[in-house]
Amino acid sequence: MAQPSYHGRFVWHELFSNDSGAAAAFYSRVMGWHAQPFSPGSPYLLFSDKAGRAVAGAMALSDEARALGTTPHWRGYIGAGDVDAIVAQASRLGARILEPARDLPAVGRAAMLADPEGTRFGVYRPLNDMGSNAPGDSGFAWCELAARSRETALAFYQQLFGWELRAPMDMGGGFHYQTFGLGGQDFGGAYTIPADRPMPPAWCPYASCASADETAGKVIAAGGQLCHGPIDVPGGGRIVQFFDPQHAMFAVHSMAAAKPAAKPKAAAAAAVAKPAKKSAKKSVKQAVKKSARKKLARKPAKRTTRKPARKPARKPARKPARRPAAKRAGKAKRAAKVKRTSKAKRKTAAKRRKPARKK
Repeated sequence: MAQPSYHGRFVWHELFSNDSGAAAAFYSRVMGWHAQPFSPGSPYLLFSDKAGRAVAGAMALSDEARALGTTPHWRGYIGAGDVDAIVAQASRLGARILEPARDLPAVGRAAMLADPEGTRFGVYRPLNDMGSNAPGDSGFAWCELAARSRETALAFYQQLFGWELRAPMDMGGGFHYQTFGLGGQDFGGAYTIPADRPMPPAWCPYASCASADETAGKVIAAGGQLCHGPIDVPGGGRIVQFFDPQHAMFAVHSMAAAKPAAKPKAAAAAAVAKPAKKSAKKSVKQAVKKSARKKLARKPAKRTTRKPARKPARKPARKPARRPAAKRAGKAKRAAKVKRTSKAKRKTAAKRRKPARKK
């Protein structure tokens, strides 16, 4: 018998927290969701988007669950045509049954399991066919599995739901990311938790939003904590992962808006609309004149910068070096000596020229 269209796809998400009222206030502020009781007086909350569509649920963790160490988290439910058959098969493959299959009035039939690595997930058969549930149709765009072993974890879900596994993508540094889906449509991915990033294996849902960057700002303003992003992702769009104030991990994905066509500049538009009227000959003459004016404008600038820098730097530096006081005194002394010597020589020569007196 053919399986229903929702079989093997994520069809619902629930938030388990310590304080569902505080959680509802946070997600209403960050995601714009409206929270209201499933029915009058019910502890189960329904999140609906601006269009009034129910996108997720929320409830408080029981005292028993908290006593067992269960912390706030998001949980995804995978559609199943026969919940009981899936639970039995999962048990044979090493899964643990947390809540056996049971009917939910006016909702459907569901069960809660933990895969062989301990990752929680739900199995759900809705009362009505929910369609193909394409990414984004239910308010959620992606589901990501952080596993201790990507290959082993995906093999379990592949046997259970018939998921189609794509070729792993090498992201560098030994990190590989592998996507999966059904009927040629991918709706999730998985990776092995790095050794230097200790964290328990878990599913993380990605809700659709208008802008991952704006959502990141809202998370911080509302008391949440960013743990990855905003960042571009292969295939288009941007993501951001964060912890809400009760430390439940969540993520959002936004597609990049198409950029409007660039408008031509005014100058370029005018050039196209009005062809040039001047001839090429006139344009050449103008270019030559313009070049000549530039040369004339450059010459005075060179002269004014060179001459004033040379004269004051040379003359004052040389004169004091050529005629120090000691040198001037020595030169005057030598000149006086020469003068005395010359005078003595002239006297001696004059004596020789005088004739001897007769006796």
